[in-house]
Amino acid sequence: MVNSIVPLQGKTFIGIDFGTSTTVVSIASFDEKTKKITVEPIFLDQRLEDGTLFSSEKIATVIAWFQEHILVGEGANNLKYKLQSGKNIWYAFKMELGEDLGAKYFESELANKDPYSIRNPKDAVRIFFMYLKMLIDRYCEHKGYGKDIEYAVTIPASFEANQRRELMEALEANGMNVSKQSLIDEPNAAFLSYLYASIDSEKPLVVAIGYNPKILVFDFGGGTCDISILEIGKDAKGLYSKNLSISKFAKLGGTDIDRYIAYHYLLPRFLAENGFQVKDFRTPERKRIVSQLLQPAERLKIQINKTLLLLTRDFVIPEVKNSDIKTEIEELVEVDTRRGCLTQHKFYLTNKELTEAMNVFLKRTLFATRIKGEDDYNTVFMPIESAIKKANIKVDELDYVLLIGGSAQSPYVQEAIKRYFDESDILIPRDLQTHVSAGAALHSLLLNGMNKCVIQPITSEPIIVLTKDNGQRLLLKAGTQIPSDTVVIDDLVTSRNNQDVVELPICVGNRNKMLYLLKITKEGGFPINTPVRVSLKINADKLLVVQATCMGVTCEVEPQNPFANKELTTQERVVLNAERQANLDAERNGGVPTKNGLIALRDAYSKAGNNFRAAETYELLAELYPETQNYNNIGVMYSNAGEDEKAIEFYKQALQASPNDVYPYFNLGSSLKSSNPEEARQYLKKAYEINPHHNATLIEMGRLAKESGDGEEASKKYQEAYENLMKKWRENKMSDSDYSWLIWVARELGHNDVAEEVRRSQPTLKDDVLYDNENLVTTGSRQIGSVEMNLLN
Repeated sequence: MVNSIVPLQGKTFIGIDFGTSTTVVSIASFDEKTKKITVEPIFLDQRLEDGTLFSSEKIATVIAWFQEHILVGEGANNLKYKLQSGKNIWYAFKMELGEDLGAKYFESELANKDPYSIRNPKDAVRIFFMYLKMLIDRYCEHKGYGKDIEYAVTIPASFEANQRRELMEALEANGMNVSKQSLIDEPNAAFLSYLYASIDSEKPLVVAIGYNPKILVFDFGGGTCDISILEIGKDAKGLYSKNLSISKFAKLGGTDIDRYIAYHYLLPRFLAENGFQVKDFRTPERKRIVSQLLQPAERLKIQINKTLLLLTRDFVIPEVKNSDIKTEIEELVEVDTRRGCLTQHKFYLTNKELTEAMNVFLKRTLFATRIKGEDDYNTVFMPIESAIKKANIKVDELDYVLLIGGSAQSPYVQEAIKRYFDESDILIPRDLQTHVSAGAALHSLLLNGMNKCVIQPITSEPIIVLTKDNGQRLLLKAGTQIPSDTVVIDDLVTSRNNQDVVELPICVGNRNKMLYLLKITKEGGFPINTPVRVSLKINADKLLVVQATCMGVTCEVEPQNPFANKELTTQERVVLNAERQANLDAERNGGVPTKNGLIALRDAYSKAGNNFRAAETYELLAELYPETQNYNNIGVMYSNAGEDEKAIEFYKQALQASPNDVYPYFNLGSSLKSSNPEEARQYLKKAYEINPHHNATLIEMGRLAKESGDGEEASKKYQEAYENLMKKWRENKMSDSDYSWLIWVARELGHNDVAEEVRRSQPTLKDDVLYDNENLVTTGSRQIGSVEMNLLN
């Protein structure tokens, strides 16, 4: 049947809600006769794993390589937990956009299969949109829509520089007609959709002249929790809205809840069913096992949520949520591990366990829950508080809270939101999952067909320049409308005479997110207090354009999107670079990590203070390359990470390999002191027999003597260790651990002044900086025209 509505300018307007777990496509049309807009989700055909077709308005954001065929959508989703992630199944790649980790999927079976080559998340996004565009083209042709398609694609409000850029590159690679202005923040698309849907509803969203309601859009999906705060109003041109703030990026979604359930409830029961404990597996293997438990975790979560939602009244869940009532499902899970094939076919979760899990994500805190061996668990109140603070408003000033996203259907989430925003009206669309794509389609029609932008985008974070003595100068405040006017900063001056280089580190939000470094150079140098002029703006493509001038010498850089993805210390950058290189090396080595790559990665983790990951990397290195093994050092790393059981396991392996080595005896004795004092004593005595001059052993033997009441023997051993360590200190031959032993024994012997001097001399890990502090500018007057600009704290 041919479509009877003639599209504007012969175009078709498509909106895509590109979700972490589910993608939805909608189409918007304008009827010239009735002057009405029609928006509806479109059903797309997806090939299942058995070759049959499945049609739905929801497309799983999953790709699979199965039986020499590419599957995208429901067919791939059905194989999600049967294939190996990164090898022949790919999902959650949306949230991995922007990670410069090289060939992250170094085991990919599609690494070199053009045109389907998938080596990293950006490749996966490109392939996903290749198939999505093919499905949309077929649909439009079948329904009689025009072939000239204008797209709008939703993104998280907090999506930042490299994420936006890589998404645009994936779309452009598929010939999809999307301008940067056609990317619309998910909360903004949701508001547009709700506004459209409310027109013909029993309770339309009414905006009175002279009053500007404020709406917080709470978008909680599979991989993100995004918050936007909007202000809407009416003027002579009709309804308008502006974005007051958007939340800071926080990885948080329904998959994180599934992950927590899998780790803390399903994993221990699954391993016990097979005769193992959690400690029997390294983190990478535990993560692989957990990945196979995510599907039963999600199913159990959804079933309990649905049951409790039916019992919920006025956003209050009854006390049954804290009961031990079990919800059971049947699902076969089989996982091949280095300890054999693990299997289970029945799983359960109690109401109380789900309540405990949800409390982790609904705590009113600004700090993530950190659990060793797992990724952090953020709370929904982190982005909520971030958005409210940026908007500079109070909670009771919000008129409405609009809930969208699949995870917002949870009664736990709705109860927590209502409690927090007790004076706001809670708005819940009929379908929280297809709602956003309708807003994207509306945006496509309004922007590309009518040249109207209903919601004005804003900057999410301030732009600053670092100044001398740890200062920072505000250049562009958060909340500035995009595109912005050109701002001129003329109160910066050089900080010293004959300064041959002026350095201007431009940062976003704070000093840890440096976008780029402007350098102005002049032979002979600049005099002190020479004015430095900076002009900047953000253009319609959300690119920051900056120019700096001093004494007629100008420096400008290529425009960049200012909202960089992560705040990174220098050590974190080192780790990322090592991970990237290890992935590239493994890809070139047929999917097997190389010895040099693992050594560099281990050292990077260790330098960054991540002893647990360092130990696990060292353990993997020893397995793959036995000639590199040093069980004692692996044990030390596990001990430093607080994993005493794993440490003891490796110290004992070290003794088997080297029965006369003092170090594993000493380390075993130290590790067993609290759990098995008598065994610890035997190991320490053996260490002393092997090397009676080992300083740490001398100190421990002194402690044993003191505990036995032999103070004279204790002092003798302390003194010997003290003299040995002082000699090493004076000769600058101290190891990292020597400092702590010397400080302790010096204090024990009453040499407190020496202990303090040694403490002050102890080397500390310093971050390398990307600029020379001596070349930074200083701030003079803080006036920009007639507007007062405050320095950031």
